[in-house]
Amino acid sequence: MITLYHGLASTCSKKVRMCLYEKGIQFESRLLNLQKFEQHRPEYLALNPNGVVPTLVHDDRVIIESSIIIEYLDDAFPTLPLRPSDAYWKSQVKLWLKFSDDVAYNAVYAATWMALSSKAMSGFTDEERRKIIARIPQSERRKRWESVSSGGFSEDELRSGVEKMILCLGRCEQSLASADFLVNGDFSLADIAMIPFIDRIAKLRPEILGSGKYPNVMSWHDRMKSRPAFDLAFNFKDDPRVSELPNI
Repeated sequence: MITLYHGLASTCSKKVRMCLYEKGIQFESRLLNLQKFEQHRPEYLALNPNGVVPTLVHDDRVIIESSIIIEYLDDAFPTLPLRPSDAYWKSQVKLWLKFSDDVAYNAVYAATWMALSSKAMSGFTDEERRKIIARIPQSERRKRWESVSSGGFSEDELRSGVEKMILCLGRCEQSLASADFLVNGDFSLADIAMIPFIDRIAKLRPEILGSGKYPNVMSWHDRMKSRPAFDLAFNFKDDPRVSELPNI
């Protein structure tokens, strides 16, 4: 039994959903409304003390952090492997997973939060906002919610995000110069890890991706979008709560 606690628009949730669909793993969906702070409820924090999505539960065992989750799925369900057997190329996949966590996520979070969460605190009094923010377990995310609820991120933070977007696109462009996929020309967890962030850049700042500097990335993006698992994961519909939640 696989249960996935996830957010509809969450890039990290899309990463895990795409892995599940690529490997043909059935799962029970537990969509959370992140704009209503369901990820900070005590029952969810008992599963994931960081108060973030996604969280995977497999036979009562809890796995958190999206890159760790997709590696776990590839180990636990090895029939359709999504990592190379060669140790060197496997290390290159792991580097892309780390890059997706350390750089790609930070490239899009500010613009994403402005698009999805800027109105989440509207209607609350100052005291209610303070109580909501106080329940957030991670100090970094408390600061983000404080920024969102008090007018948005600074120009420096937004500019830093754009710089990281350009870094992500440049790194992908280089790797895709002579190959269809990011690692050794073969579809892998590296592509699954990066596509949510490149797709988010395409939606948030289409003028950057469409500047003419990244033709290989644009072709790869089209190839990824043509995979059946992409549509199932990114336009997820298999949960009765889908109609309640924003997507991007």
